[in-house]
Amino acid sequence: MRRDQIRHLPTMTSAQRERTRRSREALVDGGLLAEPPGRSGVPRHIERSWRRCVGDEVPVDPELIAYRDPDDVLPVLRRAAGPVLDRLADSFAEVPVAMVLSDATGRIVMRYVAVRSQRDVMDRASAAEGFDYSEPSIGTNGIGTVLVERGPVLVRGPEHYNSRLEGLTCAGTPVFEPHTGRMVGTFSLACSLRDVHPLMTVMAGDIGRQIEARILEEAGARHRHLVQAYLLADRGGGAVLVVDERTVLANRPGLVHTGPELHPLLWRFLQEHGPGRARRMRVPLPDGPHDALVEPVLDAGATAYCVRLLPQRPGPRPEGPPALDAGPVAPVPTREPLHFHPDVARLLEAAVRHRELVAVTGPGGAGKLRTALRTLRRRDADDPLVVEPHLDPDWFAAARAAVAEGRGLVIRRVHETPAPSVAQVQALAAAGSPLALTADLAAADDAVLAMVRQVATTVGLPALAQHREQLPGLVRAVLAELPAPESATRFAPAVWERFSTWHWPGNLAELRTTVVALARRAAGGTVRVDDLPDELRTSRRSPGLLESAERAAVAEALRAAGGNRSRAAQALGIGRNTLYRKMREFGIS
Repeated sequence: MRRDQIRHLPTMTSAQRERTRRSREALVDGGLLAEPPGRSGVPRHIERSWRRCVGDEVPVDPELIAYRDPDDVLPVLRRAAGPVLDRLADSFAEVPVAMVLSDATGRIVMRYVAVRSQRDVMDRASAAEGFDYSEPSIGTNGIGTVLVERGPVLVRGPEHYNSRLEGLTCAGTPVFEPHTGRMVGTFSLACSLRDVHPLMTVMAGDIGRQIEARILEEAGARHRHLVQAYLLADRGGGAVLVVDERTVLANRPGLVHTGPELHPLLWRFLQEHGPGRARRMRVPLPDGPHDALVEPVLDAGATAYCVRLLPQRPGPRPEGPPALDAGPVAPVPTREPLHFHPDVARLLEAAVRHRELVAVTGPGGAGKLRTALRTLRRRDADDPLVVEPHLDPDWFAAARAAVAEGRGLVIRRVHETPAPSVAQVQALAAAGSPLALTADLAAADDAVLAMVRQVATTVGLPALAQHREQLPGLVRAVLAELPAPESATRFAPAVWERFSTWHWPGNLAELRTTVVALARRAAGGTVRVDDLPDELRTSRRSPGLLESAERAAVAEALRAAGGNRSRAAQALGIGRNTLYRKMREFGIS
């Protein structure tokens, strides 16, 4: 750390503390226009931070500080910092100072503090693992201000914006990923005002550089392993992809399958389904699923995979002798699939082929109405009528008139009360016009379940969270429906990463609304992470073991009960409402 980067000493006289406190209170009480910049008498980076906090209306003493479990911290940061802090722990064993590591959002992910008095001070300030110490959360401090300034920062006593931090001095420094220049977190030393050491800024900077050195060392070893694996795989010809948590390497045949969405799509799939030894499997790529030989790669202690794409199976050859050349042949039109998931599309096609009454079921936002309308149009019902019995007391008369005219009919949301009776649905089906129902069977009572199964072939639509590998195709389909220039909008790789980790509780409806809004704002440009809604900006952690076990137990209970919600809830020892909530939470239809 250069001497000119921190121009003021860690210690403060009582007079300096009082002047600083008055300057901060004057700015907070008087607002940004109370006096011009540079008149506060505090270091420039402190005044800049104060002004940001006042402008963003950050509370001076927030009642609660946001908390998020720190288990999903960037693995490379945890692996690099852990040994450094472990080694220094003995040196700081009797020193009243805390070593604090944060991620790039300002959330504290590691804290080392041995002296009890200092630990109590930190705990009273909620300066512990999981708490959000970004500027928008808690104001000027040695973590959040470092992230904004992107450089070393010393914050002394009342220079903190939050009054509960006035008894601390904190020296912080950013931690960068050396080979990319990306800021991955911060490291800081924090102590009470009476325990300030004149070299704490230098020590914080030195420890930060040690963490960066370990990141670089690991990256070098990891990249060497990846390149070696790639070179070996490329000798065999064909399309090859080598992927780890940060990188994708592709040879020339593999380039046709790449795009900004490739890494989050493929890496998430391999994290969940990657084999322990070489195995043939179907992997998701931006241009659709492909058969591949997937093999784990020893990667300096981390996980990586070599993916060799196998030749696509050729379609069946036409029987009989080749036809004589009779000039240009018109292309055979291809029909749009009835659903993005091939298994669902196959079930719907079978129902259409046999002219069956279809009940399209699934969670809210799964696209039940769009799928039902598409299914009816496949049966040449170009202008189907949509009725909702729970909203329209006269729905049956309108429905009967529609089927009498030969129009298709969708009876929507039959799980709502009042629901149509078996006799009503059978009377409408008897007219011979194409007919479909939509329902969220997780919210239906046994009478509705019985009605649906008596009159219709049930086809369930999956929750989007269960099929994130379909995201690229779905996003492209939404964009294709938009006018220019919105239809040309592209998404940065980090945005695809957020898309692939978000749980999409609103399913296809939520995806469509999100993509349309982002495309309209971008107007043909590139959507960045900062453009996303708040809930999408932070990656959601993958489900833990307990959550995965719960989901498996619910799915097995429903399977064993033949889909009967009451029996499944009884077998699990929970109420029906709890079962419905769990089904929605886990995306089980």
